[in-house]
Amino acid sequence: MSNIDFDLVQNLYKQFSNSAPAKESKAEDVITPMPFHMANEDMRREMWTETGNLLLQQGAVAAFTLAGGQGSRLGFDGPKGAYDFGLPSKATLFRMQARRLMNLGAKAGKPVPWAIMTSPLNHAETIHHFEDHSFFGYNRDYIRFFDQGMLCALKPDGTPLQDENGNYVEAPDGNGGCFRALAMSGTLAWFVEKGVRFVFLCNVDNALVKMCDPTFIGALASNGLLPCAAKVVHKKNAQEKVGIFAYKNKKPTVLEYSDISDELRNKTLEDGSLEFDGGNTGMYAFRMDALRKISTQELPWHVARKTVNGVENCWKFEQFLLDAFPFLGKILPYGVEREDEFAPVKNATGSDSPESARKMLGTLHRYWLEQAKVNVKPGKLYEISPRLTYGGENLSQEVFDRELGRGIFEFDA
Repeated sequence: MSNIDFDLVQNLYKQFSNSAPAKESKAEDVITPMPFHMANEDMRREMWTETGNLLLQQGAVAAFTLAGGQGSRLGFDGPKGAYDFGLPSKATLFRMQARRLMNLGAKAGKPVPWAIMTSPLNHAETIHHFEDHSFFGYNRDYIRFFDQGMLCALKPDGTPLQDENGNYVEAPDGNGGCFRALAMSGTLAWFVEKGVRFVFLCNVDNALVKMCDPTFIGALASNGLLPCAAKVVHKKNAQEKVGIFAYKNKKPTVLEYSDISDELRNKTLEDGSLEFDGGNTGMYAFRMDALRKISTQELPWHVARKTVNGVENCWKFEQFLLDAFPFLGKILPYGVEREDEFAPVKNATGSDSPESARKMLGTLHRYWLEQAKVNVKPGKLYEISPRLTYGGENLSQEVFDRELGRGIFEFDA
């Protein structure tokens, strides 16, 4: 227990217990929209793709997956990345990310370095999952696992929380701790050794994530003034509970649904579209110098009062990844179609569930086949292995006939 930073948690307790709850947005804050363009409509798209592919060929692009969570909300007892959400192939979220990266690596002629941040809650299980599946064929010299940081939870009176055996109860320090953990684990230095210049960062639970998307990486690389980029989607409607990218006091920020006023949330442009749009997808790209800068920066701490280990109203301290954007000062908002890239697996039923993710993936893959002039069955959805295609390329009737039941599967909508 010597690695527990009691001074930090006690200082945080004093800071938050002696001050009124802070509001994310204050009356004097100047909030303005962050306009964005859809990437598939940009004339520079082909140039971006070429640039991204060249960087992959140089080994200059790496992937960073945040995978510290458990699948408890899904009724799954294990790491969320090891969850089989019901596709015909039985692919887990980890396997899908691995195979997409392997597809890119095969085209580039060089494996993509891949860092996976776990937590002490699921670290061993995550590694076992990869070992049990022979790392899905991934080059083991190009994959690293490391834990995110933990902080001791405090009881309501500010004293360290202990379990029935007298052990201190720790909780993850938030997704904003990923930058510090990347550096402290030696993985940031590993990226440097590999020659990495750009890092694609994502959550593990997006079934449609385009790992290290060459066009996205190329868009950031083509603008030397910007340290990072974020994929955004149009909101379904004004009431969708999703964080949106905007400017607060001229700095990029993500406004959570609960932190934006009804007036701003419902504000529209002349064409009727939302003025405050740009839903956060959890897919980002960073230049290496930006990651170095963030890893040495103390991002703001946030507090939550939660039940921990059966004790109500405990103090739990976290840092948020989104606080990196105002610190860096500039960002490229990169618009993508939700149906192409954003199918979170978060809830057991309803929206953002295994069922909705399966349907979105199956519908997208059916569209790819239709675009390739493949004869598909009415009413059927399809799953296509990432070993056959990354984004719908290289498909044909011949490929379909050869791979049906092996790398291509059909299932009911």
